[in-house]
Formats: sequence, structure tokens, C-alpha cells
Amino acid sequence: MQASVTDVDLSPPPPRGSWRPWALALLAHALLALALSWGVTWQRDTPVVASAELWAALPQTAAPRLVAAAEPPDDPATAPRPQPPQPAP
Repeated sequence: MQASVTDVDLSPPPPRGSWRPWALALLAHALLALALSWGVTWQRDTPVVASAELWAALPQTAAPRLVAAAEPPDDPATAPRPQPPQPAP
């Protein structure tokens, strides 16, 4: 037997109770919110951090004394002239 166009029902099925999908979606979102809030709060405790500065008692040695270098005079006219070399006998 062949089906005719009038025998084939192409309309969508009648809507069933739509409370079940909504309830499952709300339950899934509630569980997700609980899991996220628990995941954030379990790491809220900050670890105790202690820092210390260690100072060693190093011996303090004095800096070496500065030796004043002989500075050439500013005026070349008053500067002593170098001695010419003596001829060898």
C-alpha cells in the first residue's frame, strides 16, 4: 500500500511537559554554581609567609689612606725647569 500525501503527518509532535528540561537545566546550573564557589573558597587561606634579613657581622676595615699626588702647577712660567742631562765623562 502506498502512502498518499494526506496520510503522511509532517507536523511537529505535540509539545510535551516542558518542566522536565527546565528542572534539569536549573539543577545542572545550581550544581555548577556550588562547585565553582567551593573551588574558589577552598584556596582562600593565604599561606603564612615569613621573611628575615640576615646580617652577618663582617669586620669593618678602614679604607687605605689617600696619597696626594703631586699636581703640576697651573702656571708653566713658575714651574721649575727640568735639568738638562749631564754629558757622560
